Amino acid sequence: MKLRLLFLLFIGCFTLTARATHIVGGEFELEHLSSSNYRLTLNMYFDNLNGNPGALDPDLVASIFDKQTNELMQQVYLPLTSSVPVAYTSIACTNSSLSTQKLVYTSTVQLSPFMYTSPQGYYVVWERCCRNNVISNIVSPQNAGQAFYLEFPAVVKNNKPFVNSSPKLFPPLSDYACINELFYYDFSGSDTDGDSLVYEMITPLNGYSTPFDPLPEFPSSGPYPTISWAAGLGINNQIPGNPGMSIDRFTGRLVVQPSRLGLFVFGVRCIEYRDNIRIGETRRDFQLLVLNCPTNAKPQITAQVQGQKVSYREGDTLRLTPDGNHCLDIFIMDPDPDEPLTISYRPVNFTMTDKILSVTQGVVNQGGQRDSLKATLCFPGCLDSKGKTYLLDVMVKDNGCSLPKADTVHLTIIAEPVPNEPPTIRTTAPDTVLTAKMGDVITFDAIGTDPDEEEVTVKLEPRNFKLGSQKITFSTASGPGAVTVPFRWEIDCSATGQNSYLLDFVATSMVCGQPVSKITTVEVRIDNPNAPPQLKTLLEGQTITIPFGGSVNDSIFGLDPDVNPIILSAAGEDFNLADYGMQFTPASGNGSARTAFSWTPDCRSLDRESYKVNFSVQEQACQPHAILVKSVIFLVQPPNTTSFIPANVFTPNNDGLNDYFQMPNLPPNYCESIFASITIFNRWGNQVYNSTNREFKWDGHNATDGVYYYLIKFSDKEYKGHVTLVH
Repeated sequence: MKLRLLFLLFIGCFTLTARATHIVGGEFELEHLSSSNYRLTLNMYFDNLNGNPGALDPDLVASIFDKQTNELMQQVYLPLTSSVPVAYTSIACTNSSLSTQKLVYTSTVQLSPFMYTSPQGYYVVWERCCRNNVISNIVSPQNAGQAFYLEFPAVVKNNKPFVNSSPKLFPPLSDYACINELFYYDFSGSDTDGDSLVYEMITPLNGYSTPFDPLPEFPSSGPYPTISWAAGLGINNQIPGNPGMSIDRFTGRLVVQPSRLGLFVFGVRCIEYRDNIRIGETRRDFQLLVLNCPTNAKPQITAQVQGQKVSYREGDTLRLTPDGNHCLDIFIMDPDPDEPLTISYRPVNFTMTDKILSVTQGVVNQGGQRDSLKATLCFPGCLDSKGKTYLLDVMVKDNGCSLPKADTVHLTIIAEPVPNEPPTIRTTAPDTVLTAKMGDVITFDAIGTDPDEEEVTVKLEPRNFKLGSQKITFSTASGPGAVTVPFRWEIDCSATGQNSYLLDFVATSMVCGQPVSKITTVEVRIDNPNAPPQLKTLLEGQTITIPFGGSVNDSIFGLDPDVNPIILSAAGEDFNLADYGMQFTPASGNGSARTAFSWTPDCRSLDRESYKVNFSVQEQACQPHAILVKSVIFLVQPPNTTSFIPANVFTPNNDGLNDYFQMPNLPPNYCESIFASITIFNRWGNQVYNSTNREFKWDGHNATDGVYYYLIKFSDKEYKGHVTLVH
């Protein structure tokens, strides 16, 4: 029995919580974070006065469905992350019968591009019961729940990622409306993707939650039932009034002048479009409390041009002249005692940053007296409407509750400009187009004047180059009425990088705080003729054969038509000139240069078959031509050893003919091939003659007739043969 009593007590407590009425309204938000990650947020507005604290959920589970098939995609756990009071527009209008708390539930969810591809999109929903039991415009509010609802598109479109965040609606306020008084509220939203937003009134969703099942365990897919309006009310007349509640389709401004006291629930839908295609929607339910407020009279505002006795009449045009009065007196009255007032102004069709009001707030009728508030409005002396009509609203509002009452005077203005002559600018350059060469110096003055003797500033603004890239001397200067600034430009190599330079000289004067400028342009054209250098050699284009032991000499000439400095040089192709004894001294000169090349091949020259020598001339100019090269090929002819044919008989009989055995045509001595000796042997191998002198002569002394054999030795080879001696 005790267990049964405890169970019944638990059921009774649960039923008490389930029947708690607390829901003011709320909405979902879906924000893209990165890749497939999104932040899902539910904002729920909780009635602190009529709600049961036991109905404040510490967390919730939202459900995502496919809009086309109503298939459950996934459920998302959302913990409570913050709880803050919903503010009033004016703290002074706080009412003890209205207190709302904003509960924020949020978590990160992944929307896989492989799952969320349905072309109809998806919706996320959470259901909760119950709404406030004191709501005046729906049937059985204590039994009515709310289906929090948001639609969003697929995350893939045409096989490409489709990134989207839902709109964020303007934060709600705890404001109340006064019966038979106009109430307005900004319900507009913002969209981080730049999508178009459209607003409309909708009937709030009731969903399937009930007082006996306030938090359905298993989510139900849509469509969802709506709340039932009280008699005579509907989607276009949710709060009775004249006019009834409506919302501007494009601005989101909510307007109503309620005609009945009570607490009223209403619903607004914000639809987002991209490229004229609907991609999603956000719904918000909220409540408006209509009270019987203390009477608040409307303030009145009038304007009067200083020096005139008649008040300004709307529709008249104020013409502001440079020498005329630019000031108006603003008079404000309000029947209510001790009434704080705030004055402001708003340019309708122009912009103005000047502060033109002497007083922006004040209190009238203090201590039971009847008085008014006076302010002075003075237009800037430099205001220029450029022949157009400017519209300016001067407004006053009180601090009435729930919303202040206001009055406006609409001023129409034509403002004439302050007379002013623009500055002038000229230079003392001989022409607007100047031609300069390398080494020239350009000098002239830039002169700026102002006919009104106002301060004028002269500066140089290069149009097609950077000032620091050239050797230009010019300093910005200012002075009253006129200023002269010297200009100097030393033309060096840096100036030859382009053909034309545009120099804009600018004179600027300030008129009513705005710069007025005039420009004169000087063009400097760079004349940079540069013909290529020339190179001549006596042997150019030839292949020269040098017998071993011979020599070659060549003269090298360089010439530059522009008299630029030139350098003559020479280099062996794949070898070093000095390594083979070639003689060449580089030469230089302004416009011309001359030098010589000589070579007597030695033993080293026999290492290669040919020698290619490249003679070159290079100019030292700002924009030099390519190096000019001319080549000569040298071939070294080694000594001829194939013509060596010694005599094969001699007759030492003193007749003066062939009396000696000698070899005047021995191969020449060169490099590593040097004559060493000659040895003569008889037929038995006995030496009969030997000499180390290549000029030897054997007279056959003490030798008998017959055949003799000789051996001639060089340092690198030997020659053998025979000779016959005949007396």
